Amino acid sequence: MKRFASLAAVAFALAIAFPYTAQAQTESNSGFEIGPRVTIDVGDIEEFALGGNVRYDLSQDVEEPVQLAGAFDYYFADDQGGADVTIYTIDLNAHYVFPTEETFSPYAGGGLGITSSEVGGISDTDTGLNLVGGVEFDAGSFQPFVQGQVTIGNPDRIGITGGLLFAL
Repeated sequence: MKRFASLAAVAFALAIAFPYTAQAQTESNSGFEIGPRVTIDVGDIEEFALGGNVRYDLSQDVEEPVQLAGAFDYYFADDQGGADVTIYTIDLNAHYVFPTEETFSPYAGGGLGITSSEVGGISDTDTGLNLVGGVEFDAGSFQPFVQGQVTIGNPDRIGITGGLLFAL
């Protein structure tokens, strides 16, 4: 619960600090954004993760405000009964970005989640379906974002993520 409260405090600080001081974001010629992220899982994994995010804005190619998003997270899992534990995830999602005149852009979408784990030399890889919702804040040359994600699979993941995106 302490991890959830810490991430919620960071998300709240980003939400307050950036929308009111935002400037127009420098548009990327390539449509790609990349950046770091931190995730707290409150589902079956219940661990803290660091990772990276990459997004591609499809609205340059089609008229709809859609972006493709990929993410990798490495979880800092506690050893279980003396056995080493390694967990990482890969998420491939599509987001519909809701049009707004504000300095923030809410989005929702879904996709595929892959969870790989190894406990004491025994590895397992599972896939699940993702439901994602979040908001990006325009803050000049970078975009902070906060999102929630539910992955229905084995294990079920419920993650709260915050991060920064930089245009390429």
